[in-house]
Amino acid sequence: MKRFPVILFSLFTLLAATPAAGGPPLKTVALPLTIDYPLLGSLVVYHAFSGPSRSVVVLDEGDGCNFIRISNPVFSQSHGFLRCEIRVLMRTGAPFRDACLMPVEWTGYVALLMTPHVDPQGRTLSFSVTDSAVYDKNHNPQMITEMLWNLIKTRIYDYIQSISVDLEPPFSELKSVIASFIPGGLSDAVAFMLESMRLGEVRIEPKAVRIDILAEVPAHEIEPEKTPTAVSEKELETIIEAWETWDAFLVHTILSLAGRPLAEKDRRTLFETLLDTRYRFTTELSERTLGKDLVREEFIEAWSRLSPIFRNTLGSEASKFTLAYLSFFTAADALTTLDRIGPALGIEISREGLIRLGRLVSHEKPVFLDYDLRFNRQLRELLGLDGSLPVVGDQEEGTPQERERPLEKGASHLPRWNRLLSGLRRFFRTAPAWAMGRKNIPDPSRLHHWLPPRGDLRPFIFKMEKLLTRTTAALLKKSALHRVYHDFFKRLVLSTAWQESCFRQFVRKKGKITYLISYNQSSVGLMQVNKRVWRGIYDIHSLMWNIHYNAAAGCEILQQYLTRYALPRLRRLKNKALMTEETVAGTVYAMYNGGPKQLRRYLKRKRAKRRFKSDRLFLKKFRLTTKGRLFQAALCLR
Repeated sequence: MKRFPVILFSLFTLLAATPAAGGPPLKTVALPLTIDYPLLGSLVVYHAFSGPSRSVVVLDEGDGCNFIRISNPVFSQSHGFLRCEIRVLMRTGAPFRDACLMPVEWTGYVALLMTPHVDPQGRTLSFSVTDSAVYDKNHNPQMITEMLWNLIKTRIYDYIQSISVDLEPPFSELKSVIASFIPGGLSDAVAFMLESMRLGEVRIEPKAVRIDILAEVPAHEIEPEKTPTAVSEKELETIIEAWETWDAFLVHTILSLAGRPLAEKDRRTLFETLLDTRYRFTTELSERTLGKDLVREEFIEAWSRLSPIFRNTLGSEASKFTLAYLSFFTAADALTTLDRIGPALGIEISREGLIRLGRLVSHEKPVFLDYDLRFNRQLRELLGLDGSLPVVGDQEEGTPQERERPLEKGASHLPRWNRLLSGLRRFFRTAPAWAMGRKNIPDPSRLHHWLPPRGDLRPFIFKMEKLLTRTTAALLKKSALHRVYHDFFKRLVLSTAWQESCFRQFVRKKGKITYLISYNQSSVGLMQVNKRVWRGIYDIHSLMWNIHYNAAAGCEILQQYLTRYALPRLRRLKNKALMTEETVAGTVYAMYNGGPKQLRRYLKRKRAKRRFKSDRLFLKKFRLTTKGRLFQAALCLR
């Protein structure tokens, strides 16, 4: 009779793997439930080591004589086993009246070699101890008395073997997340896949315990379209709204790391991943090459880059949210695994699915995924930027303090008829993707002196040079950039402003003064800072209406690309020919226009002698700036 449940489960598995008569052929896929060792430690600590300093008392007879406390379990792999090392404090002796005769106290470490087990029906992970070793306080092997050893084998073994990790939450959440990524409702294939899900074998890997979640899916894969089809205006609007939700989700997940220690390389990866996704979108939107798979492809790529950071950072937190983090990792990994057969299952990266996924790292707070324009100090700090931007000059044209004030939200939050109008406007590139209320626009009389005059332009160019030089100096005071590069950086900033806007923050249109905006409505002001790319990192209102703020933002972007990417990468190549001023300047400017990926692409263009027109025009201005011929900017100001 004891084998009856096992037989029933095996029969269910066999039936689940058998396609219905006349149905499509099926295959079994393994969706990874990966418990990294720090995460496993956090789960065990939260549920079984809840005392001070991650401890638990496993023996206390109340006589002040016999006592065992274990703490700080650390998991790893060792010779094919799961190794758990714990710190141990033991006291033992013979109680007599109010005294303890022949007391013995020992402090050290016990390393347990264990085999993990999965209960497929109860969906729990448990452990059985197969061997152990003892170490002193300095982690040197140690021999202990038989009495202490017997206490370890009974009290400590028994306690560790009583611990179990509940896998039901990530298992059930995975089903719910997958279902939420089916916009049209569950198809027969998806319903069958969800019904067939079961826990497979457990494996001990170098960095994690991995448990396969097995499921049956259609055996045939959908061939990708060989030639992309043009999207309609309605489809374009849908893609834009889907991407805005995805961008809000990406920011939401990055913000879940707030308050946690991050290495500089992790902050750089966050910075680079966010910018790469945004630059790709803005480029394809401008070139009208947006594809229906954009969000799906960006999700898969971003998760592959960010997964180690989230696992290392969130996995070390022992709290009531740790299981939710495991659910988040499992669902994101599963979506990546199912990516190739996504078309057959009808899985899409939908708003409802992203909200469901985002809740797993929200600490039970509501998730809306609004695409708004508000400045976010936390986001800046997580990306490795200072919380505030050093702005030099008159702040009346829109102060940085206004950044905490909510601005008008993106088109996806307007009424449907207004969203359609906004989508069409974006498609034809005749208006910005959002509009600022007239009440926030500064008095034009305070902006007039930033317009190029009709007569002699040299005083205006000198004024702009002075503004940018002061802004650069303020930034360099807070920067780690070596002084040997300071003059070069000043010329880089001047050349970029010349190339991007010809030193103009404002223009006159139909008799009214307004901010300069690019032909595709994406970038604004003196340094032509892209609104979508730098959303949340800078205040959009100040970028448009405050020339000092715009200048400071552009300087900071250039400095980030120079110090985080160009100089380190070019030094690693150990090619002196690549360390010339023109090569470094051209590389930084290419990234300023297209993001971190342009570093490699620019060097490739340079080697092939196929620079873009924008590359050549910038280098021409950089040479003129280096020669002190900034006055030639008058040619583009007339």
